[in-house]
Amino acid sequence: MLDLDWRTILFQIINFGVLVVILNYLVFRPLRRKLNERGGAVADALQNARDQEAEAVQLRTTWETRMAGIEREREDILGQAKREAEARTADLYRETRQRLDLLTEQMRRDIRRQRSEVVSESFDEILDTIIELAGNVVQSVTTRRAHDDLVNNLLAQVYQMPQDQVDTYRRVMAGRTPTAFVTTPVALSAEQTRNLTDTVSSLADRRIELQVSVDPALIAGIQVRLGDRLLDNSIRNQLGRVRSRVSQELVERLSLEERDAR
Repeated sequence: MLDLDWRTILFQIINFGVLVVILNYLVFRPLRRKLNERGGAVADALQNARDQEAEAVQLRTTWETRMAGIEREREDILGQAKREAEARTADLYRETRQRLDLLTEQMRRDIRRQRSEVVSESFDEILDTIIELAGNVVQSVTTRRAHDDLVNNLLAQVYQMPQDQVDTYRRVMAGRTPTAFVTTPVALSAEQTRNLTDTVSSLADRRIELQVSVDPALIAGIQVRLGDRLLDNSIRNQLGRVRSRVSQELVERLSLEERDAR
């Protein structure tokens, strides 16, 4: 039989209970409080991180929406400018063509009164005179807005240029000084200079500097030379094309008249 000292056992139990109470009060309770505080701080940090992530997603969505809106607005502006420039150019061309038709008809009546060989020797000079008169007439009715529309139209044409033409311009400019030689009948505005610089730089795929000269003979519009390539959207160029067509028509007409006379 074990000889148990119940008083000693009871005393040990009481000591253990007191020790547990003391440890709970001095160690476990502060430890639980610290753990609870740390758990709350971690939870707050996680919530704050989730809030910041949500805010970042919202900001990105807002930015992407705004950029998409800006891009659509840019396309609308370029499209509207192109349509307006084309409409104004078409109106100006029709008016010029009508005036040229009247002058050409007068010239044809004069030609009929002259011998065909005299006309064949002088009609180039006559055409030059007609084109010069037409240029003076067009210049007298051309406004700054018409000039600006032609400049905007040229910029729009560059952005719509087929990729094979773009590649050609880039090959041409690859080994050349990055300079575009610009001719305009009136000085370009700061905005036009900036837009033109951005446009030709995009076309050449490198930063291009502009060398601008003013030539009132262009009447309205602009010429841009990149290497041996010329972008020409001037009234003078359009008149030149009209002259070429009229000259060809006159040659064909004279040939028919000579053949009929024979």
